[in-house]
Amino acid sequence: MKKLTGKIHPQHLPAFIIAIAILFGFIVIQKIYFTILLNQKITPQVIEEIFENNFKKAIQFDSSSVTLGGNIVLKNVKIAPTTDFNDNYNLISCKKAIIDLNYFKAITGSMVIRGVTFTDASMTIVKNYGKSYLETFKGIFSGIVNGNTINLDDFYMELDGNLLYNENLSTDKLNLSIQDVSLAISMKNKHLSYTIKGEVLPADSSLDSGRIHISGIIDYTDAMGYKASHHSIYAKKLDMHIVNYFLKEYSEYPITVRGYFYTDCTINHDSAYSFKGTVEFDNCTIENMKNIPHFEYISKDNISIDALMECNEDLSEINVSSFTFNDKEISIDATLKYSKDKLLQFYFSTNQIDLDDCDYIQLVPGLYYDGSLKIMTQCDFDIANDTMKSFKILCDAHDVSVFKKVNNATTSYLKGTRLKVEGDVKSVILDFFAKHKKSDIRVQSKINIDKWAPLTSTTDITITSKQLHSDVLVYLVADGISSLYTGAMEDMGIGYNEIFFRDKPLGKYLINNIIKLKCNIGKLLFDNNAHLKNIKIDILSNKGTISTPSFNCEGYSGIYSFNINAFCNCDYPNLTITAGVSNFDYGRYLQDCGQKDATGIMNVSLNYSVSGYRLSHLLQNGNGLLQVTIANTIFDKTLLQKKIGEMAKICNISFADGVWRCNRLDLTINHIADRWILQNMFIDTDTVQLGGYGNYTIDKGLSLPCYATVFTREGPVIKGSQRINFVITGTLDNPVIATGTPCGKKEISLFDVN
Repeated sequence: MKKLTGKIHPQHLPAFIIAIAILFGFIVIQKIYFTILLNQKITPQVIEEIFENNFKKAIQFDSSSVTLGGNIVLKNVKIAPTTDFNDNYNLISCKKAIIDLNYFKAITGSMVIRGVTFTDASMTIVKNYGKSYLETFKGIFSGIVNGNTINLDDFYMELDGNLLYNENLSTDKLNLSIQDVSLAISMKNKHLSYTIKGEVLPADSSLDSGRIHISGIIDYTDAMGYKASHHSIYAKKLDMHIVNYFLKEYSEYPITVRGYFYTDCTINHDSAYSFKGTVEFDNCTIENMKNIPHFEYISKDNISIDALMECNEDLSEINVSSFTFNDKEISIDATLKYSKDKLLQFYFSTNQIDLDDCDYIQLVPGLYYDGSLKIMTQCDFDIANDTMKSFKILCDAHDVSVFKKVNNATTSYLKGTRLKVEGDVKSVILDFFAKHKKSDIRVQSKINIDKWAPLTSTTDITITSKQLHSDVLVYLVADGISSLYTGAMEDMGIGYNEIFFRDKPLGKYLINNIIKLKCNIGKLLFDNNAHLKNIKIDILSNKGTISTPSFNCEGYSGIYSFNINAFCNCDYPNLTITAGVSNFDYGRYLQDCGQKDATGIMNVSLNYSVSGYRLSHLLQNGNGLLQVTIANTIFDKTLLQKKIGEMAKICNISFADGVWRCNRLDLTINHIADRWILQNMFIDTDTVQLGGYGNYTIDKGLSLPCYATVFTREGPVIKGSQRINFVITGTLDNPVIATGTPCGKKEISLFDVN
């Protein structure tokens, strides 16, 4: 001050002092003037009416005062989320709130609010179950209206303090806390500008805090209707545990995620949406919570995604100018351009992936991979003219192995696997080879394409195997049938579906294309040295008509047959499968399996037919018959003997362990709609005679009443017999034997499968 007064000329000093005195006097008079003028307008009742009428919020405060500039200061303020305090929480609580009044209006005694500032505040946002995010946040601001007290064309709100977001879900409660928050909202010239930044506390207290800085502009109409928006989002080290609350509520997949989330991006919306920026995940872990023990699909992966994309609201126009994905070992580059009814263009490419280094990815628990993989595909399709302008595909998997690790044991599933796919506009060529234990298989295919829309082509497929173990074939067939009937059960619950087969994607494909399948198996292996040989099957699908031009199988003097007939070029297609073998030397087969002195002849016939245009028709129209007869054979250490022995022990029946000589085995199973009927089962041996009948349905399971008559012999003479009654119940994957009178009730697992 001395320096300032030292520079003032002595003649000017009195004038300077007078000016300061006048200014100070003016401020004092203004303070007194505003205090007197606004005293009646800042009572709790008036303030409450202003907030209720203009903000649709209830307010409470301890005291109020007027600043030198005519603004209103409220102490210890509480603002409810609605017009009353019945919600058990406060939208805003703060030590001090400043209501910024229009100065020139305040001089005349009018209260026109330009803005509100909340200092050292706590803001709480609660999303109740059943409300959307839009409804939740719209409810906070929707009460603000234009009026004599507030002009929304020139209004602002500022807040510093803390923010708490609570999400009350049906299964869990999300609490998201942001500390050291700086929040600013400004409305002017039909633009709402906002910015929020602060420190985000992690859901897992053992993790570090994150940071966010979000800002943007929302354009609105005269009637406060939404027009467009522009947002910049920066997030650093956010705890991804937060996502699990949403997954539990909205996702059907039982997974949880862990790790840190980063992003630096912009999101715009005008006539279309656009995204530009980077998304990163640090130590990303995705865990399956359904299987016990739990297993991790992805473990501690560092992922970076850069993207530039835009689309309109109905997704009829999509343009992904660039998309890059990078993690520890995998790099992906992709682009996409789609215009409804006009064009489809995309490009997708990976690096040369070393599968041995991708052990942090497990789609099946304990399953690991070795080898290399590279994929590239490019497409330019003119939808308007149904013309493929350009197309390329390359998939190269080399020396791939698939194996499972359990503790220190390693089980190999596939080894030496190769897959090569190459294609262009005119053709696609596939070459696949793999080994599994004693089995090998090679699949070669060439698709000659005449037209892409609808796809019209001729496909040649050749499947060859020098030797194939029957376990592989049984597994594939059983798993395929199980999947079909599981899908049929799900389809039963969908209700009426009037899309006929020829209008479905599969129907259109079969009707427009020719498929030639040739299958050649040198040896089909069973136990020990048992095998069939020279198996050759030709199947032709000629534009919806399926047939079996030729079939051959050799082994054990049997006469084999296999035939498929189907007609699919209709609304209600039909399928018939017949297969069988007659005069099969069952005794020699058992000898090759390791049973000495075995004899017997077996005959098997299978007939199955179905018609329909959806999977549920398998359970409504399917009709099949399986008949098996075996004469003059033996049973030696079979599962059947073991189970009869267990039941005999429960029933205190003496049972001679040894080889059974079987005079005849007859088995007849019918399949009608959703029922499988054991029409007849009769096994006649020199030790036990068995019989049974019953049925199986998916909803009720097995119900097969059976009996076993155990013979007592002295040499070749039967001296007596005892009967065991039992019922086979349960499901196909876990059937159970329940013994009855006179043995008492006790259950025995049929297959000893855990």
